[in-house]
Amino acid sequence: MTNVMTLIKNPYTIGSPIFKPEDLFGRDKILSFIQQQLTSGAKAILLHGQRRIGMTSLMNYIAEDINLDEFVFVRLSLEDKHHKSLDKILYDLARNITDELGISRNRITIPSQEDLKAEPQDFFDIFLLQVYQELKRKNLVLLIDEFDMLWDNSCTEINPFVYFLISIINLQEKLFTILFVGRQGSSLEFIQGLFREVGELPCKELGLLDKSDTIKLITEIPREVTNYQYDPDAIEAIWELSCGHPYYTQLLCFCLFQQARNQDKWNVTYQDVKGVIDRSFEQGEPAFVSPLEVLSTLEKIILSAVAEAQKIATNSFESNIISPFLILEMYGAKFTENLIEEVIIGATHLVNLGFLEQIGVQKFQKIRVPTYRVKIELFRLWLLKQYPLEAQRNTIKVMFPKKPWFQGILDMTL
Repeated sequence: MTNVMTLIKNPYTIGSPIFKPEDLFGRDKILSFIQQQLTSGAKAILLHGQRRIGMTSLMNYIAEDINLDEFVFVRLSLEDKHHKSLDKILYDLARNITDELGISRNRITIPSQEDLKAEPQDFFDIFLLQVYQELKRKNLVLLIDEFDMLWDNSCTEINPFVYFLISIINLQEKLFTILFVGRQGSSLEFIQGLFREVGELPCKELGLLDKSDTIKLITEIPREVTNYQYDPDAIEAIWELSCGHPYYTQLLCFCLFQQARNQDKWNVTYQDVKGVIDRSFEQGEPAFVSPLEVLSTLEKIILSAVAEAQKIATNSFESNIISPFLILEMYGAKFTENLIEEVIIGATHLVNLGFLEQIGVQKFQKIRVPTYRVKIELFRLWLLKQYPLEAQRNTIKVMFPKKPWFQGILDMTL
């Protein structure tokens, strides 16, 4: 006979956004910030964070559960729309607005894509005016996900929708927007520069959860499975691994629940948490790979070097983590002053992106250089397994030669 408990659906979520408001934790300050900015008249708000940090889940919550009498919210995802034409994006946005607001298309005219191609102005001259009439006194807030997908990494090829949005945001009294940015290699300064005509955008980071909210996520999501329990040291182990990253916390808990259901063992121990780490790497692989997509080869090597430095410190019970420069020297790197500066610039970028945390300084050659740690322990363990420095020796020797690469070519020709 099948045990009923083995048929219970896994309550944790991986691979898709969260739609249940009761399963969204630790975002109260962000929501208060948004409400305050909108009610004070901010026309555009900028929210930024790493990929897989819960941006889309927050956007869904705002659209469906936030209650502001003067505002209604409509979502638009710009993923895979970098090369879409302005008329196509506007047409999709118009359809989203009518669908999400529940406006019958018998009562409102959506300009055709051909009309929008000929005259983009029809979007607000014809379409938005009808929407405003339907909304009466309410304002329209566009929630634009993946906004930074509308330009390339060099910030030179920019989709026309960006300039169209900027041109109308101040002209349309009842139109507001919240931009969700996944830090696709573009700086916040660049985005602020784009919107300089609008004014400085209120900006907030969607970051890691604190320990209290992480514990709530771990323990409250399986609220309906009353016999599913975590030992205190198991909760502490999850916190130490995920460091408050909501996706990695959900991932570990998803694997633990899956294991409990398979084994019909409903008390999670410290050993259980340690035992699902490799499985979490397999089931959550896209969440480990996708953050690296915006990084250069040098930045990936720096990350691996910092992960290796932490491993050495842990294995030797040293409290001091050595600098990535010493680690890279161990793998054949030769440093000039310029290369030292390049590594520091790359590491600083990784700090700004939330991958690393600077923890001190050490002497290297004749100067003092920073030391770092990988902020999220689970991600560090994945780096050691999937991007070990040993497998990158040849790349390191090419990037950090004894002589500049052009000098080596000159020597060969003499």
